[in-house]
Amino acid sequence: MPRFLRILALALLAGALGLWAAPTRHTVLVLYSVSPDVPGFPELGTAIQETLRTQAPYPVDVHTEYTALDRFQDPAYKANLLALYQAKYRGQKVDLVIPVGPSALQFIVDQDFLPGVPVVACYIARSRIEAARIRRPELAGAYPTQNAARTLDLMLAMFPATRRIHVILGASTYEREQAARGRELFKAFEGRVVIDYWNDLTLEAMEARLAALPDDELALFGSLLQDAGGRIFTTNEGVNRVARASRRPVFGVIGEDLGEGITGGVLLDMARSGRAAAKLGVEILGGARASSLPLRDDEGATPRFDWRELKRFGIRARTLPPGSEVRFREVGMWEMYWKEIGAGLAIIALETLLVAGLVIQLRQRRRTERALAATEARYRTVADFTHDWEFWQRPDGSFAYVSPACQRISGHAPHAFMEDPDLLGRLVHPEDQAAWAAFQAEALAGREEASFEFRLQGPEGRVLWVEQASNPVPHGGFRGSLRDITDRKEADLALKTALAEIGSLKDRLEAENTYYREKIQFVEPSSELLGQSDSMKYLLYRIRQVAPSETTVLIQGETGTGKELVADSVHRLSLRADRPLIKMNCAALPPGVAESELFGHERGAFTGAGSQRKGRFELAEGGTLFLDEIGELSAEVQAKLLRVLQDGTFQRVGGDRTLKVDVRVIAATNRDLDQEVAQGRFREDLWYRLNVFPITVPPLRNRPDDVPILAQAFVERFCSKLGRPVLRIPTAVVQGLQAYPWPGNVRELQNVLERAVLVSEGEVLRLAEPLVVSPRSLDRGGARQARLSLKEMERRHIQAILEETGWKIEGQGGAAEILDVRPSTLRDLMTRLGVARNRPA
Repeated sequence: MPRFLRILALALLAGALGLWAAPTRHTVLVLYSVSPDVPGFPELGTAIQETLRTQAPYPVDVHTEYTALDRFQDPAYKANLLALYQAKYRGQKVDLVIPVGPSALQFIVDQDFLPGVPVVACYIARSRIEAARIRRPELAGAYPTQNAARTLDLMLAMFPATRRIHVILGASTYEREQAARGRELFKAFEGRVVIDYWNDLTLEAMEARLAALPDDELALFGSLLQDAGGRIFTTNEGVNRVARASRRPVFGVIGEDLGEGITGGVLLDMARSGRAAAKLGVEILGGARASSLPLRDDEGATPRFDWRELKRFGIRARTLPPGSEVRFREVGMWEMYWKEIGAGLAIIALETLLVAGLVIQLRQRRRTERALAATEARYRTVADFTHDWEFWQRPDGSFAYVSPACQRISGHAPHAFMEDPDLLGRLVHPEDQAAWAAFQAEALAGREEASFEFRLQGPEGRVLWVEQASNPVPHGGFRGSLRDITDRKEADLALKTALAEIGSLKDRLEAENTYYREKIQFVEPSSELLGQSDSMKYLLYRIRQVAPSETTVLIQGETGTGKELVADSVHRLSLRADRPLIKMNCAALPPGVAESELFGHERGAFTGAGSQRKGRFELAEGGTLFLDEIGELSAEVQAKLLRVLQDGTFQRVGGDRTLKVDVRVIAATNRDLDQEVAQGRFREDLWYRLNVFPITVPPLRNRPDDVPILAQAFVERFCSKLGRPVLRIPTAVVQGLQAYPWPGNVRELQNVLERAVLVSEGEVLRLAEPLVVSPRSLDRGGARQARLSLKEMERRHIQAILEETGWKIEGQGGAAEILDVRPSTLRDLMTRLGVARNRPA
């Protein structure tokens, strides 16, 4: 092959490989400590993502997480949150982390989350970023402009007689931190004005106080994520209501609140804060070290005002600070058409002078005719320049005048209506023609002023909504005006649609409230998943394994072991934790009722079904459904449950519409379902669907080391309920509790200790009666143990531990370590008690 051709082939091959090589991608994780749905934060998040995707040197994958640290700050929650994120992003290469809000940054630093990954702080005070940079050097940040103090200066400059300013903040952890920071920031104003902070008020209480503000007080709105009543706000409802209720101007600090009721202020631009942080991230993704980048002010605060609120409180625009921006200004007719109206008035004035000269020369009749002509001319001059379609119609239906605006609305020039007066009637929508014809007849008859809304076929076949107003004239006929109100009608339709959606959500909320009202009546106090035994540690490990997934879970265990608590833990640690956990005890309902409770029913589906009712699956939409004692379901209900697990669809009882749901199912049973399947009492295919991830809750007799922990917790709880000091539990009582086999498991232990607290006098706990296993429980393993001698119980316990450890005696995890004895002592006990491998029990 010639040398030239070889070189050309190699060049083509290199080019092809370059085209096929996949471009480098970056992964950026954005952590919010405030819900990204809160007003202002959607704009901030959008600015971050758009800047990264348009300015980064390589394609960027952006992942966002809401930490809920504005609501939960306890160490256990943070530890679980860290475990969740570590599991979720294990195996992924994260190139950059952007925390939005101080709690998110503090979480990254305290928990050492994603060590080595550079961090860019966003919407966090400079002092907090500098403190975090000491512990995590590879950290940069864009801090918001200090605008709160500037806004207070602006308020006092506009209202110098102000003696008190109320700072409106919610009751969340984040907002209480903002109040503490405000007290430091506003120290310079001490002596000039009194500043207080509303962190502990409900929204209604805020409205009541604002409605009664005196003339020397003002309000500064910070944020309202959660009020003192516990309500959480992710929309503009808070700022809308407090601003509407206040009798004095309400100022703000966030630009996104402008237009929602605040009068104005030196306002932050949240989108600019997001872009400033994202630009730092672009530099880091391009190779810069975060530690070498200086902290940056996002320079996003400017004086801005709402014209409508200025008008409401009588504030003149010329009194605002220089450089202020006024938005939402309503432009009047004079401001829009002052040139045209001025020219028209000048013409009218000139023609009036001409008419005055002619009046002197002509007779009275000509003077009247000239005056009438002048009047008509004035009307035409003004009407020709109006935005609405103006016309003058005679009693016979012909038009004396049609304004040029008719062409914009109808698509036909004025002369078309002058030549064909019936054209207007033909343009009316067929469904409205009869009503319009009746209104037109009344107008032509010279009746009183009236208006009528109807549809008109506009240009290019578009249907417009118009409002026709009629005003009778002295010589017959009427003067009419047609205004395009399509935008208003579409807004009304959108409002009706929104109200319908709100009604649907209200129905769902009422259904959920009904469920919870019924559920609350049967709630009993229960223990948490307490214990330090190996079996409890393994149980908690299994819960953490399955919780973040969408896998169906089957919980097995004896009655009273805490299967429902396991289901609660799986739901709380899942990605559905913010949605409801709906529970149903299958053993408490007959088959027909169980089907209605699960899937709901239509009105008239059976006797007593007076209205439609949603089932547990619909109430659990997006969340988790816990089916306790699932082995008690009838075969018919089992078949319908299988269908939901397979494809997520079902029908209400008595209905023919197929509904689809997204629900995670957790089932529990104290039966041996494998044996139930073998005996034909439980569907095999349903068993396989449920048994994806089985969790077995150990009975209390197999974890005696946990009995002291549970006993202490129960005694503290019951003493607290009775308002008495916590009783001391004697060692003999603890040993007795550990030796008892507990056929009723944790629930029986709870009942025994509650009775003991009730009957104990003094400072020491005394059991109400000796621990004796009832005859009804003699068929359980634990009850049979109660009749064994102490020596036999000790021998069986040692042999069970040896079998659990594979007969490993010494070393870590050996039987001696679990039993807390020396290996030599254990061997002596085995010899004395006759414990040997493969020895029959």
